[in-house]
Amino acid sequence: MSSKVNKRTAAEISEAKKARQKIPIIGYALMGKLAQGDQTGYELSLIMGPPRNFIWEAKHSQIYTVLAGLAKEGYVTFSQVIQDSRPNKKVYTITEQGRAALREWVLHSPTPEPHRYEFAMKVVSLWALSPTEALQVIRDQIAMTKTEIGMIDDHYEEAQKRYQTTFPVPVTSRYFGLYAAIKHARDSKLASIQWYEWIADQLVEALESGVAPHEVMADLRSEAASPVL
Repeated sequence: MSSKVNKRTAAEISEAKKARQKIPIIGYALMGKLAQGDQTGYELSLIMGPPRNFIWEAKHSQIYTVLAGLAKEGYVTFSQVIQDSRPNKKVYTITEQGRAALREWVLHSPTPEPHRYEFAMKVVSLWALSPTEALQVIRDQIAMTKTEIGMIDDHYEEAQKRYQTTFPVPVTSRYFGLYAAIKHARDSKLASIQWYEWIADQLVEALESGVAPHEVMADLRSEAASPVL
């Protein structure tokens, strides 16, 4: 009896691995929304914003391409809805195969996070600028990040209206994951602003101590020119 269970489990693990290789991450995101209820392609595209959600970036055209692929592989199905005054629309439904693939994807852990942070690389080379230039770069980054937080706040409000709920929601709610993801996006931006402001404070302090405001930070430049022992 146990050998049959082990064989079945091994087969399920193998199938889940194959699915993860075939399904892009945005595909799992779409199935996650469909697991909450049938939706049109347009409704599914709203998980990208509006105007951006800073959780996962994808163009609407990519979403429809992925939906077609999911349908072809049997993870979702769709039905045509005839409309008199508007173009016909497709309503998508997740299949049992799709639910199984979604569950296996969520269970598969840990999940490595990407480590590509362009602005951090600019900070590494900040010494190539004058303190005044560097300070402006940091202040521009702060202003942009505050704008992005405003976009996240718009997404936060729109999501509550769309799903007719009020954040925060209890952990048992089907919308808790969405709330948690939006909160993480916003908190991450706030943490970045704290870091930027810390850098700005260091630059202001340097300027107030008498560092030439329009010259490349010579002390750091000379350190960079020194041989590494």
